[in-house]
Amino acid sequence: MKQPLTTKEMMAIIEEDPDIQNTNDIDIIYIPPEVDEVTDEEDIDDNVIGEGSLHNEIAGTFEICATNLVDSDSDDDNTPLAEFANKRRKSESKKKFNANPNWQINGTPTYSSTPVSTNNTLLNIIKAEQEGKTPLEIFSLYFDTEFIGEIIRYTKSYADQKNRHLFDIDEIDLKRFIGICILSGYHTLPQSDMYWSKDEDKGVPIVRETMSRNKFRIIKQNIHLSNNSELDKTDKFAKLTPIFKLINQKFMQFGVFEHNLSIDEEMVPYFGRHSCKMFIRGKPVRFGFKLWCLCSYNGYLFKFIPYSGKSKCEKEGTMLYDSLGTRVVMELLSVIDNPQEYRIFFDNFFSSYALFSTLKEQGFFATGTIRENRIAKCPLQATKIIGKQARGTYEFVYDSVLQTLVVRWNDNSVVTVITNTCTVLPIVSAKRYNRKEHKEVMIPQPNLVAEYNKFMGGVDLHDNGIANYRIKIRGKKWWWPLFINMIDSTVVNSWKIYNIANETKISQIEFRSMLATSLMKYEAAQPSNKEPIFVNHGRLSRISLPIDVRFDNIGHFINKHETSARKKCRVCNNNTIYLCMKCKVHIHPECFYVFHVK
Repeated sequence: MKQPLTTKEMMAIIEEDPDIQNTNDIDIIYIPPEVDEVTDEEDIDDNVIGEGSLHNEIAGTFEICATNLVDSDSDDDNTPLAEFANKRRKSESKKKFNANPNWQINGTPTYSSTPVSTNNTLLNIIKAEQEGKTPLEIFSLYFDTEFIGEIIRYTKSYADQKNRHLFDIDEIDLKRFIGICILSGYHTLPQSDMYWSKDEDKGVPIVRETMSRNKFRIIKQNIHLSNNSELDKTDKFAKLTPIFKLINQKFMQFGVFEHNLSIDEEMVPYFGRHSCKMFIRGKPVRFGFKLWCLCSYNGYLFKFIPYSGKSKCEKEGTMLYDSLGTRVVMELLSVIDNPQEYRIFFDNFFSSYALFSTLKEQGFFATGTIRENRIAKCPLQATKIIGKQARGTYEFVYDSVLQTLVVRWNDNSVVTVITNTCTVLPIVSAKRYNRKEHKEVMIPQPNLVAEYNKFMGGVDLHDNGIANYRIKIRGKKWWWPLFINMIDSTVVNSWKIYNIANETKISQIEFRSMLATSLMKYEAAQPSNKEPIFVNHGRLSRISLPIDVRFDNIGHFINKHETSARKKCRVCNNNTIYLCMKCKVHIHPECFYVFHVK
């Protein structure tokens, strides 16, 4: 079915047409413009807070292509939308991996080597070096002088190219700008301009005191992450590549400190026009950019790769590995120096017998779900047959060539898992709801399935940490969603390291609040002769005064409360009418020095 459609008609067909709902594949096609410095800014209202709307943000007509002729081993699900415009399905069969496994039904797995965890050593180093550091100090390990300096350099260069020679920015301005952006993730207003409103029901006083609205707009207008005169025209993410490479290095500064790692995809919401934008039906974020991620099982991001479709090597047929899944896994694992110290978990998009052959050569230990047609003619019973047996039924085979175990287990649906490190035994119990008996029952579960369920969700945990408090301020540049997603990823990683170093479990909202406040008050200017305006914020919460602000020795001065209200001094607990105008806490003049010195 191919016909020109409006956006609303397109979405109605996707959601309501039974013919399309019953298909295995669905493609939405439109032709975006080429992305360069001329089309860097999009025609959107960036004052409106939110992630955008498909109905409002995509213009033009569309084509919907639905078909049942899908090769389950195909990489078409990961082809950007624009590449479908001139693409036709090829009838030639794909190159097959030449495998000669020696399958042994119910064979006992014997592994010549097993992973040895040394992550406790790295974790102890992190605790020793980062213990006692504040959220701002942890965040500054990533957004350090080098990283901030690169952004400032690219931003000034871009402003000069646009003949905005009066524009200037320094580290203080940029950190305050980032602080306001982080604030918008947990303190959301309908429009970004409302943060500077003087209305009691709209404005946020700390934002007004941080910088003016016009200055914030000018910084957002000029901020840039690359040099337009040095762009690699073959790289669709050239405007982000320098900063992405640098932030990946910052994420890896502690080494790979967790024994169990997971590989998966992350979607960054985007509703504008770009040739790398993807549509994935059934995902929480259907439209956006795709990132391949390597995370610890508890959600620390070590490395990410933006997906831009087929590379030049793929088009020329000179790539090192045949399948996209294998290429992604091996590129992400390139940051690991000692493969024998880690276990890798990934889903059935990546898994194949060919991948496990490559991992065996490199010395990696891995576990993942796998599609039925990727197991090199494994002699397991068909999925349909096992699916008719009792829940909890399983069978397994062992390949002595690659020392690989494959298990097929009947749960709510039939699951096939492949591993070169885990075992079937000991059998554990899994709790499931029995519809016939109307109660929860325990069913047998192979050990490697339990291991997979326990350690696979690292990327989802990291993505959930971003989604809970995603920065809401929008920008006109097409790469803005990827930029703020990078900031959010850095905040989540900082939060993880903070809890590891201080052996605490503070919530992310508490961490973000302390960090945003510290950034917005970062190296505040010395007090001017102008009388400051006191704003009564009510009773201060425990996290409202980060120690980064209290002990920065900049901009603190004492004054009388404008209404002469008497409240307890933070040091001696006696009533006083004086307060610190930066910290907004009551303090006696004689206690002022003690309160602000570590």
